[in-house]
Amino acid sequence: MSRTPDLIKLEPALPWLSEQGSTGFVQALGRDRLLLQPTPGSRDGAHLTSITVRLNEGPTFTLHGACTPTAAEWVFVIVDEDQPRLLDMIGQLRKDQHIEICRNKDVEASDRFTGFSRLNFIPEALPQMDEADLDLSREFLGRTFSAPLLITGMTGGISKGAEINRRLAQAAARMNIPMGVGSQRIALDNPEYAAIFKVKPQAPGLYLIGNIGMSQLTGADALDICRRAVDMIDADALAIHFNLVQELVQVEGDRRFSGLFHGLERICKHLHVPVIAKEVGCGMGPDTVRRLTDMGFSAIDIGGKGGTSWSHIEGLRSRSALSQELGHGFRDWGIPTAYSLAVVHQAFPRLPLIATGGIRDGMTVAKAVGLGARLVGIGLPLLRAALESEEAPMEVLETLRQGLKLTLMATGATRLDELSHRLVLGHPFEREFESIFRA
Repeated sequence: MSRTPDLIKLEPALPWLSEQGSTGFVQALGRDRLLLQPTPGSRDGAHLTSITVRLNEGPTFTLHGACTPTAAEWVFVIVDEDQPRLLDMIGQLRKDQHIEICRNKDVEASDRFTGFSRLNFIPEALPQMDEADLDLSREFLGRTFSAPLLITGMTGGISKGAEINRRLAQAAARMNIPMGVGSQRIALDNPEYAAIFKVKPQAPGLYLIGNIGMSQLTGADALDICRRAVDMIDADALAIHFNLVQELVQVEGDRRFSGLFHGLERICKHLHVPVIAKEVGCGMGPDTVRRLTDMGFSAIDIGGKGGTSWSHIEGLRSRSALSQELGHGFRDWGIPTAYSLAVVHQAFPRLPLIATGGIRDGMTVAKAVGLGARLVGIGLPLLRAALESEEAPMEVLETLRQGLKLTLMATGATRLDELSHRLVLGHPFEREFESIFRA
C-alpha cells in the first residue's frame, strides 16, 4: 500500500473564502495541506495564495500557501510559517470531532470484552441488614466520597465542551464523587478556551482532576505545563494520560516521546497536587506500573480494553485508507480491564487504583471494587448523557449507584471491602458442582 499524505475528513465541511471572492468548502486537511471544494463560479485557483476558514461555531483562521487546482478539488499547501496555525486549527477542530464521533458512532471495542463477564458473585438469600446499613463511601487521595465512582476525563470541544463539563460537574458535586476533565492542551495553547474547563464555580465542593497528555511533557517545560494546567482550573489532582496507540494512529498525532521519563519524575516530585497516571483504553501491566510508582505517581487509572477505543476513533477521523486500517486493526488492542486491574492490584495491593474501560452497570462497578479498584471511572455513557439533557448525567450515575447497592444487598455485604470475598471466577460453586461428577 503506497503511503499518501494522511488527511482528516471533515463532516460537515468547513466554509472558506479568499480575498479575490472565491469561496467553497474544506473537505479534508492534514499537517500541511487542505483539500478545497470550490463553489461554482470560483476562479483563479492556480493564483490562490490566502484563504480564511471558519470553524463550526468557532474562530476564523487565515492561512497562506500555494494552490494546485484539479477537476474535482483544489489542493492548498500551507507555507511553513503558517503550519503552526494550521495545527492549532486542527487541534481545536479535533475536540468537536471526537464528541460527534462518540455521540453517533460505535466507538467501543468490537467484542466489548472487559473480562468482568468471567466473574460472578455468590448470592446471599438470607439478608441480615437493611438497605440503610449499606456504606458506599470511599477514601481516595485524602478525600472521602459518597460512592466509588469517578466521572473520568473526556474530550472537551470548543462549541460544546463548556456545557458538557458544567452538566457533568454539577452531577458529580451533587453525588459527592470526583470528576476529571478532558485534555487541557487546547486551553494551554489558547487561554481564551480555559472557561471550558473552569467548572468549580458552578459545582461547589467538587473534587476536580486536571488532565494533560504525555506527549506534551517531553520538553524542559513539562513541570511548568502541569502547574499551569492545575492552576487554570484549581485542580485537586492532575491526571497524565498515556495514549501511545491513539497518537500513532492519529493523523496529526505526536511521534516523539524521548525525554518523557525525566519530565514525569520531576512532575511527580515537585507538583503541589497528587499526580495520577491514566491509560485511555489499552490497560497497564505490573512492569509499567512499577516504573510509574518509582517515578512517584500517587495513583493509577489502568484504563483497560473493552470500552471506548481511541485508535478506532482516530481511524474514523482519517481519510487515509492506511490510518483507517490501523485504527480498525488496533480497535481491540490491550489488556482487558478486569485482567489489568487484577494483576496490578495483586502486585501493588496498597496502591490506589482506578478501573476505567467498558464498565456500564452497577454490578460491574461492584466487580471492579471486588478486584481492588478504589474508584471506578465512567466515560462514554456520561458523555452521551451530558449531550442529551441537564438531568441525564445524574440519572446515569444514580442507576449505577442503585445497581451497586443492590449487588451489596444481594451478596450480604454492607461495605465495599467485603465484596472481594464474594467474588468468584466462573459460576458460583462451579468447581464443587464439577467435583461431584468426577467423584
